[in-house]
Amino acid sequence: MNFYPFHVGDYKSHTDHLTPREDICYRRLLDHYYLHESPIANDMPAVARHIKMRDSEEVIKAILTEFFDLRGEYWHSTRADKEIEAYVAKSEKAKKSIACRWANTNVIRTNNERNTSLVYERNTTNTNTNTIIKAVNPKAPRKVFKIPDATEVSEYCSSIGFSLDGEHFVDYYTTRGWKIGTAAMKDWKAAVRTWKRNSKDTIPTNTSFVKEV
Repeated sequence: MNFYPFHVGDYKSHTDHLTPREDICYRRLLDHYYLHESPIANDMPAVARHIKMRDSEEVIKAILTEFFDLRGEYWHSTRADKEIEAYVAKSEKAKKSIACRWANTNVIRTNNERNTSLVYERNTTNTNTNTIIKAVNPKAPRKVFKIPDATEVSEYCSSIGFSLDGEHFVDYYTTRGWKIGTAAMKDWKAAVRTWKRNSKDTIPTNTSFVKEV
């Protein structure tokens, strides 16, 4: 214990008869008792050395006899034992409270980590390599729309059996900000397939370049 309650009135009423040396001895014995949270061993030379009063073993013995109880090999102070017991109980309660808070924090952290995955994107420029870490919710992956070039459009159209001028398709949507109506385009391949389905009926204007294979 680095602190213990000291009641001046009680102490004075019980120690008014002590000499200055006896008073110092008693205070040092109490400090030693509380600091180590344990009773004082019945070993006068050792006790005298610990409280820095090597030439006062008789005084130490007199104080121990008056204010402490010898139980086996140790001198006990009933009041000090109660204070230490209360202090230990309070410390244990605080430790349990802290452990409980940490446990709850770890549960929250684990749940968050379970719902979040880390996607690593490595960008390399010349000899310098930078690693960017992004937190992404796996339930709702973020998809970025990439504007195709005319060659990509033509190749995709060929793969689905649809004859379409890729450059005209790209120009058509470029002038419209790559929007379908007022909504931003999310999948240009889906737009191509829609054009294919509508090629015989309603197709975008100026689409004489569309021809079924």
